[in-house]
Amino acid sequence: MSEVGKNIRLARERLGWTQEELARRMGYKSKSTVNKVEMGINDIPQNKILKYAQVLGVSPSHLMGWVSEETNKKNDHLVEVIAKLRTDSDFYDLVSMLAEIPAEQRASIASLVSALRAQK
Repeated sequence: MSEVGKNIRLARERLGWTQEELARRMGYKSKSTVNKVEMGINDIPQNKILKYAQVLGVSPSHLMGWVSEETNKKNDHLVEVIAKLRTDSDFYDLVSMLAEIPAEQRASIASLVSALRAQK
């Protein structure tokens, strides 16, 4: 499996998508092309790297494996958060409310959340 193919598969799986779903979003007729790319059988033309990145919500550098592992972890976490925003309306509402609160008040909320997490 190629680095690009592995990164595409991981980003797709984090979004909870099947190969069929990614193929549909990429405009392919079947999952065959996505499967071959993920398995490293087919190389991706340069003009498709950007489209894969946009569809998957990651950077082209992430797909190519050009960014550090720490940056990849942060990006992976962002992909997970974005996926949750798309699928969990309560989470979306909470994040929307937080976005409207001034930064100095968000710090107090972060402290409260940290204390709640420590109580587990």
